[in-house]
Amino acid sequence: MTTTSGMTFAHAATLLARHLADHALPEPVSLSVTTSYGDSTVTAQLRGDTVPGIAGDLIAWADTLSVVTVEAWRPSERDRVHLSIRGTLTGPAGAVELKVFGAVDYDPFWFADLQPDQCKGVSLALGQLRTWAANPSTTTDTLLVPTLQAQR
Repeated sequence: MTTTSGMTFAHAATLLARHLADHALPEPVSLSVTTSYGDSTVTAQLRGDTVPGIAGDLIAWADTLSVVTVEAWRPSERDRVHLSIRGTLTGPAGAVELKVFGAVDYDPFWFADLQPDQCKGVSLALGQLRTWAANPSTTTDTLLVPTLQAQR
C-alpha cells in the first residue's frame, strides 16, 4: 500500500470527489475524511444491509483500485458484521488511505466461522466476495455455507 503522508484534509477530500466523479460507484450513505499529523484516511459507508448487496457494492469500489484488501469483522458488542475493503487513492498531491465498508446482520449462513470480536481476510481474487454478491439466496438448501479465508 502507498504511504499516505503529507496529504492535507482538503487534498484528500478533493481526491475522493474526483474518484467518485470518475467512476460509476454506488453512492455512500456517509463519507468522512480524517487527517492527523499529515496522514489522511477517507472512509465511505455503503447503503444497504444484505450480504449480496454490500458485497456487490464493495466489488464496484475494489475494481477502481489497484491494491485492495478485503475483510469481515464481527464486533463483540453487536450481532453485526462489517464487510470492508481498504485501498489507496493517489493523485498529484499524494496518496490517501481509503476504507469502504457496509454492515449486515450476523447470519451463520454467511459467516459460520466468524466469532465475536474476530476479523478475517476475505478472498477477492479467488472469488469469495464475488460469490456472495452473485447469490441473493438466503436458504442453506441452495448454497453451501462459505468459509472465510484467513488471507492477508
